[in-house]
Amino acid sequence: MKNYLTIDIGGTDIKYGVITNKRELIFKGITPTNTHLGAMSVIEKIKNIFKELNPKYNFEGISISTTGVIDDETNSLLAPPSIPDWNTINFRRDLADLNMKISVENDVNSMALCEQSLIEGSENMKSLFAMTIGTGIGGSIFINGKMHKGHGFSAGECGKMIVNSNGDTFESVAATSALVRMAKEVYPDIDNGIDVFNLFDQGDKKIIDVVNTFYRRLASGMANLIYILNPDHIIIGGGITNRGQRFLDELNAHIEEVLEPYFLKSYTMSIAKNKNDAGMIGAFINFENTFLK
Repeated sequence: MKNYLTIDIGGTDIKYGVITNKRELIFKGITPTNTHLGAMSVIEKIKNIFKELNPKYNFEGISISTTGVIDDETNSLLAPPSIPDWNTINFRRDLADLNMKISVENDVNSMALCEQSLIEGSENMKSLFAMTIGTGIGGSIFINGKMHKGHGFSAGECGKMIVNSNGDTFESVAATSALVRMAKEVYPDIDNGIDVFNLFDQGDKKIIDVVNTFYRRLASGMANLIYILNPDHIIIGGGITNRGQRFLDELNAHIEEVLEPYFLKSYTMSIAKNKNDAGMIGAFINFENTFLK
């Protein structure tokens, strides 16, 4: 059995683990990202994690998932997230002293790689779309079983779509953060999406209006994506999917109001199965695709 270090870098935490060549996570850990300390502090954290675990697990390589647009060829960040000096990072260069093969993938793409691997027959699908709904909205596109990156490695950035004449983006009106923001205008004490849906399930009329507005906006953007991509299947991840089947039923009800009947029968939709581990597993699948195939 061969072991690999796999890392999922988020804005709040860095999740890391030891994964085997059979895609089994045999160790997991978490540490604060501390973005205010800058990019090189994250590089140092990765080095320290490696040095702590490598004597026991004898790593064969490192797989990384991170926010931002990644250059597949250089492992550098082309469009970095809101982390100070993050655009200076080149993982292959900055971790060269570890003498390991290193792969890096965008966080939404990593989630998508993980989830695609769990769907039977996905390698034969003409088109598959995965998206995450949270603070923002991210997307990932597969065509004929292979991820489509686009000319500049950024295909699937559906959250940046302009959705109205005001110049609002899809994620600014339909991410979970937008739902919470609308709800706080009604009840300032609301903290998160869980609070919103608790009131929604209790039948609060004001919150029902807020949630329906959120779903209409989300459904409208998704209808556009369905028209453009004509996917066999859609995978949705993010904390909001903890509602389970209720979320899918509520969303589908609104999609049915805006999507032409022919297209309603053209796709299936599911919730991401792996929650916290999807980034780490997907990062390793990218490592497999890069070095082991």
